[in-house]
Amino acid sequence: MASSRSELLSSMLFELIEILRDRQGDTWAAIVRTASGKSATIAINDTRLYLQAEGGQELQLKITDADPDATNSFESTGETLRDVMFGRSSLDKSVASGKIFIRASFGDLLKIRSVVTAVLAETEFEPRLLNLWTKFEREW
Repeated sequence: MASSRSELLSSMLFELIEILRDRQGDTWAAIVRTASGKSATIAINDTRLYLQAEGGQELQLKITDADPDATNSFESTGETLRDVMFGRSSLDKSVASGKIFIRASFGDLLKIRSVVTAVLAETEFEPRLLNLWTKFEREW
């Protein structure tokens, strides 16, 4: 990874996947169905990463620096993501206002919305998720 921001974001994404894998359940199954075999270039502030998800139930995430010429599949700011994580704004409102950009088919957008909603709902029952959101708020 090229920068400490890339490393921080990568480690938080890996941690998120591990927390949800540990929990298994419907949210994990939805993530596997939605992400398996897919890839995306994401940008949060000026940090860009390329993510690849492979495998079935044992979903493996590979993260590398994004190609400078790649088109972003997801764009947002840390501030907007914090607002969604802590319930100060909804994912729908953030997408509708252009604060979050997602390049995907309508069907995939609905799946992404469902997964994000489920992950945020699990925060109430999973202290590791709240700790991860707090870490993002503090360090990003």
